[in-house]
Amino acid sequence: MQVNTDLIKIVAENPDLPIVAMVNGEVCWEDGMYWMASFSSVEVTDVGLVGERYYDDRDSFKEAYYDKHDEELTKHFNYRPCLSLDNNRWGETTPEEIRANEIAEAKLEAYLEERADEYMKKCIVVYINEPDLTDWREA
Repeated sequence: MQVNTDLIKIVAENPDLPIVAMVNGEVCWEDGMYWMASFSSVEVTDVGLVGERYYDDRDSFKEAYYDKHDEELTKHFNYRPCLSLDNNRWGETTPEEIRANEIAEAKLEAYLEERADEYMKKCIVVYINEPDLTDWREA
């Protein structure tokens, strides 16, 4: 199986990295039981925790981190999320205010990158999905 050989190769190339499983929610939906599943793929990637959810995508991690802390971050960086040239239909905002908001957004983005660097950890991730049951018979 290709995933198994990929896993062996990746572990050999990265012996110091932890191995974690990212399990599709469709696999186990009841507490207290083991469920059969299949390896789907394997890769070396960063994983980070926000709240009770793990993220294996840097942009998704940053978005979740921002969502969790949006009030304090928008205030700290003086950032107005909905403000842009495209969203200034009635001329309510000056070009200077829009430019200041673009600078605030860039500073916020740099801050979120720093948080991703701080909180995300490089891992070998094995993705687990529902098994192919075509070769199995039910008793």
